[in-house]
Amino acid sequence: MIPFIELAKELKISNFQLAKLRDQRLSADEWGVKENKRYFTEEGANKIRLAVQVPLAVPKRVQVKVVGRAPNPRYVYCVEQGKDGRFLAVVKPSTCDRLIGKHIYVDLIQDANGGITYRHDALAK
Repeated sequence: MIPFIELAKELKISNFQLAKLRDQRLSADEWGVKENKRYFTEEGANKIRLAVQVPLAVPKRVQVKVVGRAPNPRYVYCVEQGKDGRFLAVVKPSTCDRLIGKHIYVDLIQDANGGITYRHDALAK
């Protein structure tokens, strides 16, 4: 486990910037709090290091609500809180029907041309 403050010093970024990266890029099992001290797992620290060096390499995470099933069972329709319109997110076909009405985390993958793809967090592991 790598302490929060040590990683901030190593990357030469402020604690605020590190907390923002943590919230945007990591899942809950890649960091934690123990005895009022924040820490990162090895995997989480490596993702943060990579996100600082190459921002497009580590996708951002957003929480969305699944509102319906798409005609293709590999996709579901989602809405992001505070934004208009719905979009498609890639999910496991076996979990498609169980996700309707639930809040899930999706990875927001942006390519070099500016195109955005949404992938359910469970597919990234």
